[in-house]
Amino acid sequence: MMSDFRTLSTGVWQTTYVVQKSRFIAYATRVADSQQAQAFLKSVVLPDATHHCYAYVTAEGQKSSDNGEPAGTAGMPILQAIKQKQLTNVAVAVERYFGGIKLGTGGLARAYGQATSQVLELATTTLMRECVVLSFTVTYEQQAGVSKLVAECGKELDVQYTDLVRYQVAIPVAQENYFRTQLGEVLHCLPEISVEAQSWVEFLDC
Repeated sequence: MMSDFRTLSTGVWQTTYVVQKSRFIAYATRVADSQQAQAFLKSVVLPDATHHCYAYVTAEGQKSSDNGEPAGTAGMPILQAIKQKQLTNVAVAVERYFGGIKLGTGGLARAYGQATSQVLELATTTLMRECVVLSFTVTYEQQAGVSKLVAECGKELDVQYTDLVRYQVAIPVAQENYFRTQLGEVLHCLPEISVEAQSWVEFLDC
């Protein structure tokens, strides 16, 4: 079972890094798997760029490409920058336009790494947690205590107000038993709880 992981928020992030007249245009996004990573990398290729280098990290594994740059000077620095940020399910492409001045292997590695770090700094991150989605009903008088407990243990997904208050909440799998116990204490009895799903849910990356 995969543990909780940090990734990028939804969207595509882009920055440009210039060194010695060479332009490094970096793109980053969140991906679900290697197939989605490959599709993204193809979608951001700039046909007139000198090199199309990339790396991605998913739950399935990782991959990088130097695309004609000296071995280890492009794909690996991109990959290392992703790992340094402790990110998973992330793909980064760096398109290079050669500026006429050779950077040397050290200079290339620093440039690709810096371009990647720059785009990842721009991006916002999120924490993905494997959760069980629960639903249950409480009274209006019980709502304040329940909302406080949910905020402590997980995340409110939906709250519906009729004659009672119906919650749909996401609770991390490891916290489920604790949440059920605490909910019983807050309410002085355990309500009927429906398990609706088990899925990955986004949380703030504090």
